[in-house]
Amino acid sequence: MIVLGLNAHGHDAAAVLLVNGAVAFAASEERFDRVRHSTAFPARAVAEALRATGTDPADVDAVAFPWTRGMARGRKALHVLTHLPRSLAYLREPPDALLPSRAGYLRAMRRLEQDVAALGIAAPVRRVPHHVAHAASAALVLPEATGAVVTADGMGEWTTAATWAVERGRPRCLRRASYPHSPGKAYAAVTSWLGFLPESDEGKTMGLAAYGDPTSPRAAFARTLLAPDERRLLRVDLPRLGFPWGEARLYGDAFLRALGPARARDADVRAGDADVARGVQDAVEAFALAAARGVLGATGARALGLAGGLFLNCAMNGRLARELDVPVLPFPVAGDAGAALGAAAFVHLEATGRPAAPLATLRLGRALDAADVAAVAPAAPALAPDALAEAVAARLDAGALVGVARGRAELGPRALGGRSVLARADDPAVRDRLNDHTGRERWRPVAPVVRDEDLGRLFRPAFPSPWMILTLRATEEAARGPLRGAVHADGTARVQSVGPGSEPFLHAVLGRLAARGHAAVLNTSLNRRGEPIVDTAAEALAAARAMRLDALVLEDRVLDLAPRR
Repeated sequence: MIVLGLNAHGHDAAAVLLVNGAVAFAASEERFDRVRHSTAFPARAVAEALRATGTDPADVDAVAFPWTRGMARGRKALHVLTHLPRSLAYLREPPDALLPSRAGYLRAMRRLEQDVAALGIAAPVRRVPHHVAHAASAALVLPEATGAVVTADGMGEWTTAATWAVERGRPRCLRRASYPHSPGKAYAAVTSWLGFLPESDEGKTMGLAAYGDPTSPRAAFARTLLAPDERRLLRVDLPRLGFPWGEARLYGDAFLRALGPARARDADVRAGDADVARGVQDAVEAFALAAARGVLGATGARALGLAGGLFLNCAMNGRLARELDVPVLPFPVAGDAGAALGAAAFVHLEATGRPAAPLATLRLGRALDAADVAAVAPAAPALAPDALAEAVAARLDAGALVGVARGRAELGPRALGGRSVLARADDPAVRDRLNDHTGRERWRPVAPVVRDEDLGRLFRPAFPSPWMILTLRATEEAARGPLRGAVHADGTARVQSVGPGSEPFLHAVLGRLAARGHAAVLNTSLNRRGEPIVDTAAEALAAARAMRLDALVLEDRVLDLAPRR
């Protein structure tokens, strides 16, 4: 059975092809149209999925979509009517920073079947409730597709968070929270006030929170914006916010009276901003811990899955992993691109009675084209694997910034060695140079890559982290030495752990670096500021030059872009 999963017309449009329950291809449309968090119909991603797998459009058996046809419009209409006249903002203001109008969004959602048919696909469209799709995606990383799950985001139709018992891939909802009591929207409100782009830059709020004083009045205020609730899962302090009434300004007048004006975008971070970030980070962590403990107690499950955009928050995921007594397994593409995969898995389960195959890799996108690589790097010789690892390790040891574009692109927001920039992890000066060249703020956390066999001596406690979706706490010895340029202000790092089977190239480079006294490398995504991660060899070279990288690896070739250091 072949199922095409789609997310379309909202942020993180994506296409996924599930063949007999296994993921054959998955990519976000932004990798093709070059619009970050693209909201388009993913026609180019679908075309590449069919081409890469040799699938004829007529062979697709079903199309899965992680949104219902009604989109809870009755609940939404009642909410607007109940809160007139302030709720008229729903009719005159855009729904978020990425969508220009609610009416346009709804019209686009209604023409989904026509968009699918225009691709030559005659298969029926199966619509899956949004949080059911998120819960089904979490099952793909649970042992035997079974365990407890928490889902949370801004709003999926009308649900904003839910707890689930999942058995062999099938989710059963236990508790749910409803809009406007939304953990994702409350976090986005603070993100917006901090001068970052909501629905996009929440990772910056998370990174800034590590510098905040949890005892400050500003942190205390932000913590009150969101709280766990025994009956309704969570409650949001609605009067202090703008989003509950449909306002594009997500925070309200009471918020401004307490904290003052918002930071202008691209202005310097102000004294006290980190305290506000810390407060809202504490609040969402308290909610997630309460929800997780509740669902684990109700189910007796031996593993916890996490999905939905809120669980892109690596710091929160790491805290759950450290404080709970069961394995915590966040779905690595927790946002709406991952919901397309969850919807496809759910439709496959409904049709066959069997859960989809466990997710084994995120290297699911377009592969580099050999002719493109040869055209971009005609003078660079092809190297054998050992020679390639040695060449990269030597450059990293010398302090170089090395771009990497090899094999299939990763699904999701993390570069895991397919479209990455690598640098030494033990030197803060190299880290600062990396952030400067990639256009990242110096205070933001960076991610180290370590070998699986080194996890236990660098972190306590240590958990496998192949997808860079949770933080681990570094040992004091590691923070002072091999991870000196990688550990964040709170003593944690967003780790990617690799083995010879999962990421053989990175593992081989780390092996060569180990002989030179290094235990880790930094890994960030290969993209210019404000752009999606690169996909093709030509894009990789253009980005590497714009970022002033020292070298670029294209498959098995190394291009030196600057004089050797």
